[in-house]
Amino acid sequence: MTIQLILDQDELFRRILDDWIQENGNISSAAFQNTSNTNDMSVNLSRLTTPEETVSEYPHCGVASFLAGFARKLDQKVLHDPILDNIAHSTVRGKKTKSIRKKIAEGSTVILSPSK
Repeated sequence: MTIQLILDQDELFRRILDDWIQENGNISSAAFQNTSNTNDMSVNLSRLTTPEETVSEYPHCGVASFLAGFARKLDQKVLHDPILDNIAHSTVRGKKTKSIRKKIAEGSTVILSPSK
C-alpha cells in the first residue's frame, strides 16, 4: 500500500456514536479521544473512502468530518496509516486535552447521522 501525503485541505472522517450528538446538534468532545494508552485517534482519509464505507462494519455509527489542516493548527500530526482492510485509515497523533478535543468537535460537521 502506498502511503499518501495528507494535505491541509484533505477532509478526515471520524466515526461517531449517537451518544456523542448533543441535543443542540453539536458533537461532544468525547468523540475525539485518542485510543486508550496512545496519542493516536483513528480517522479515514476522505479521498480514499466514503462516509458509508467508513461505517460499513459499524451500523450504528455516523461520521463527522474535519480538515487535516485544522487538526494541524492544534499541534496534531496527521498521517496516512493504511491497515490491511482499510486503505483510507489514517491517524491524528498528539495529546488530546479536553480543550483540544472541544476545538476539534467545534470544527467538525456531522455528515452522516448515527442510527439508534
